[in-house]
Amino acid sequence: MPSEFDLSLHTLQSGGLLAWPTDTTWGLLARADRPEALARIYRVKGRDPAKPLQLLVADLATARRLLDPGWDAAPFERLARTLWPGGLTLVVPAGPEAPAACVHEGKVGLRLPADPELRRLLARAGGYAAATSLNPSGRPPVLRYRDALRYADWVDRIHPGEAGGTEASTVVDLTVPRILREGAVPAALVRRLLEEA
Repeated sequence: MPSEFDLSLHTLQSGGLLAWPTDTTWGLLARADRPEALARIYRVKGRDPAKPLQLLVADLATARRLLDPGWDAAPFERLARTLWPGGLTLVVPAGPEAPAACVHEGKVGLRLPADPELRRLLARAGGYAAATSLNPSGRPPVLRYRDALRYADWVDRIHPGEAGGTEASTVVDLTVPRILREGAVPAALVRRLLEEA
């Protein structure tokens, strides 16, 4: 009998939508190379098509592979080595290996989650997956399994478990640099690290 992990991996690999309890809030995941799955995410969430999906990555090496190789990555390295894995999304110049569907204006958002089981899933699924929060756009994030069940008709599978946090990730655009959203990681800590980079 397949494990819960194997069922979730199969859902992702076969082009389905997967709800997963991340280290921050409940997430909605799909393969970044499946346009029909990505279109479903935008449709069910009522998400603005101009807002790109982030990529959850399995490890720092995968994240580095997705960067523009000509960009000075010192700020990225400082924040990633200090605050990853965890609730921090870093918006960086996209390299040629970044999936086009998740690139907007030459940038891509990357996050290395703290949940080891999720990182294992991402590693088995090619190193990364497109992701967003499991909630209608503009609404509060989902924090509990019982609340995630309300969105069963959105997805092909809900992975059992509980989210590890109460806030979405902090989002930092490193091309400016600028904090776009404060969340799980305090903005003051990010600013201090950027000043030191």
